[in-house]
Amino acid sequence: MNIHRQAEKIPSWIWHREREGRRRIVLERSFVLQEAERIEMKLACTGEVGIMLNGAPVGRVAEHARHTSAFFKVEGLPDRLEPGAYTIRLEICNTVSMPMHPINMHLHDRSVGCIAYISGSEGLWLATDETWSAGDSPAEVVCVWGEEPFGDLDGAPGWFIAGGYGDIATEPIHGVNVMSVNGMVADSDQDGAFLLQGTTTGPILLGEVKARNERHIFYHLLKQGEWKERRTQQRQLDLSRVPQLLLELPQELNVRFWVENRGDTEIGLLWNGAESLQELLHYDGCMTEWLTVPAGSAVATNPQGMRYVRMYVSGDCGAPFQAEIRLEAAGVALNQVGQLQVDQPLMRRIYDVSVHTSRVCHQIGLWDGIKRDRLNWAYDIYLAAKTEYSLWDDYSVLKRSLRELGRTPYGYWMNNLPSYTLWWLSSIWDYYFETGDRAFVLELREELLRHIAWVRANADAGTGVFMPEAEGTYSFIEWSPMAESESWACLNAIYSMTKSQMQQLAGDIPELGIQWGEPRAELDESRFIGSSYALLTSVIGIKSGYVGEEHARRFLLGYRLRDPLTPLSAYWLAECYSEHGMHERAWEVIATVWGTMLDAGATTFWEGVRLTPSSDIHHALTTYTAYSSYRMSLCHSWSSTPVVWIAKYVLGIRALSPGYERIAFEPHAIGGLTAASGVIPSPRGPISVEWRLEEDGRMIKSARIRGAELAGRLG
Repeated sequence: MNIHRQAEKIPSWIWHREREGRRRIVLERSFVLQEAERIEMKLACTGEVGIMLNGAPVGRVAEHARHTSAFFKVEGLPDRLEPGAYTIRLEICNTVSMPMHPINMHLHDRSVGCIAYISGSEGLWLATDETWSAGDSPAEVVCVWGEEPFGDLDGAPGWFIAGGYGDIATEPIHGVNVMSVNGMVADSDQDGAFLLQGTTTGPILLGEVKARNERHIFYHLLKQGEWKERRTQQRQLDLSRVPQLLLELPQELNVRFWVENRGDTEIGLLWNGAESLQELLHYDGCMTEWLTVPAGSAVATNPQGMRYVRMYVSGDCGAPFQAEIRLEAAGVALNQVGQLQVDQPLMRRIYDVSVHTSRVCHQIGLWDGIKRDRLNWAYDIYLAAKTEYSLWDDYSVLKRSLRELGRTPYGYWMNNLPSYTLWWLSSIWDYYFETGDRAFVLELREELLRHIAWVRANADAGTGVFMPEAEGTYSFIEWSPMAESESWACLNAIYSMTKSQMQQLAGDIPELGIQWGEPRAELDESRFIGSSYALLTSVIGIKSGYVGEEHARRFLLGYRLRDPLTPLSAYWLAECYSEHGMHERAWEVIATVWGTMLDAGATTFWEGVRLTPSSDIHHALTTYTAYSSYRMSLCHSWSSTPVVWIAKYVLGIRALSPGYERIAFEPHAIGGLTAASGVIPSPRGPISVEWRLEEDGRMIKSARIRGAELAGRLG
């Protein structure tokens, strides 16, 4: 595994501390050289930039949307500098900022920025960071390399894949299957590289891509627009005689590939990436990229989420080519503490694929998915974090994602959804409960108080009803269809759960100064239990306590899995079953929903699922309201939650108080299991669990932390 821990050298986006309030700024940095050659400067910026070296102009970059998504070389910089003192000065004028809308207001202070680096011989490396001057104050970091809204810029050195936090690793992908090869020979070696040899049949001619002529609120929207244009151009070409290669990865991954041109002439590579073969063949927005590789050079792509990749080799007609392709998986290097060994093959497969789904979504943030949207969404993080606590021993990615969303200003909902602000608040409680980490919670004190104040400003202080004026309007809760009245009831149930958690947090950490004393809204059970209601409406009613024990059990006993549902609502249903002692019914839900995805060939778990089979899985996939078919994500972090259920009810370990000060150890022989063992991470150390059933049905069980035995409930 190659871990690129060079974040201190990777440039950051910087600006004046007043951000958009200062449209004209000067960024400046002085340095001393002994001597340097092969000097190069690359830059990207939201504004027009005049570059000066020791007072002399050496280049100018115009203000253009394209200059926010790729590095551009400063052509006038000398190739060689004599020993001495130098000052590089960037005179910047910005007139058009990165667009800000309610959905991305957590990025409100990232609407302007400049990123640059100077490299040369003798170790010359000068990158934009907080050591630069911004005129009357030091420059401030707007965001680190790779973060929204700028994402991965084209034209960057390959080692920038480490990301601005320096914790992204790459490793070779082994077990890649050559599904088809035409017009060339593709030989693979033991390191997973492919040597391509053949003769090009002529250049592939593509037109300009217009998506880069405008600024986008998110990086993935830029890429989706780009891919659609390129795909349209591709479909107008006859590529049947062009040398081409189709590869299948062993599982879906966040992939980049290096192309080393070992020939004597330049080649071009047109490539498509996809999560499924159907998407590769049919989707008009399929990943479609163009790569130019000069003779004797090696070029890397930016990573994208995929399982299948098709490559077309372009060049002069009749020219021989020889190129090496190396595929690498990119993601944060995580140490897996959580483990499971069971004698139930399906449970084991569901656990393993859930682990992989969680792992690959750890990137510059805790992403919802590695194809779409590659973003921090508050509800996705709330669910993905539950898996986090059952598997990993490092929560750095989770914490920086929570910080980013916490920057949403007063007067705005996170991701433009009231429920998502509530889920973010609940995520802070969950983090504290699972880790006992008071320091991080106190670090977010200002953000917590700001969002609680905005939530309370939208509640009736007398009745405790949240957003009373919105009762007749739809508020997003999840993808399955639900009526306006259901969504409003769910919103108030989530509000009630969040308020209760914040009150507990206030009691545990009084220094936070949280005040939240409104009464609990009165909502009748009938708002949550009904024959036409969405599944999530009922399970949220049960989880929040608005549905009493009698009606909850009646609903759970009578419910049968059916479409429409999502992995999200299926997880909540399994939790409700187990909380009411119906563990076999809970396992039936997980085995059916996640097993359906495995039966369809899933190597990561999906954003949505339908139990009704289809010859093309994408024809059955939909979020009902926003995405459908090929736009659906086949790798979604919120669908990794079976790990959580298995840890709690099969291995039987649950925290009973913050930081695992008290622990429940109550394993269950579910799904025909006769034995199980595993490990669950905890702030007190990894908890090792083992149990087996004797012939008479008695369970022999053991749980240890650092060698100390646990039994039953530890007070």
